[in-house]
Amino acid sequence: MTLPTVAILNSSPDLIKAWGEALELDGFSVVSAHVADIQSGILDLVSFIDAHDPGVILYDLPRPFERHWNFLRLMRETDSLKSRCWVVTTTDRQAVEAVAAPAEISEILLGEPYTLDHVVAAVRACVAKLEHAGR
Repeated sequence: MTLPTVAILNSSPDLIKAWGEALELDGFSVVSAHVADIQSGILDLVSFIDAHDPGVILYDLPRPFERHWNFLRLMRETDSLKSRCWVVTTTDRQAVEAVAAPAEISEILLGEPYTLDHVVAAVRACVAKLEHAGR
């Protein structure tokens, strides 16, 4: 079985590096981008997704949660991102759940404290969801 590519979208170069290394050790191909580059328009997210075709998107939701949750909702509604499985990390899961409707949290949401093993396991769970859906 070929594992899908994982796109890491984060604002921390250290986390991008650590998560990328852990996922690569687990057999995944990894591409990454900084959230600020996407939000500012420096990086065209649709072109990035089209070029790399990740099955899983590992996205960090920073503060302020409401603004970034709304940005995440817009990204997920983009045609080329709808079929992707999302793993969302955040520093405060309860705060995110307070700004998001329960039905909107369909992806895997990890709140701190979490480890690299938790992140890899969540990505693996996403892959299982994709396989179950026949994608």
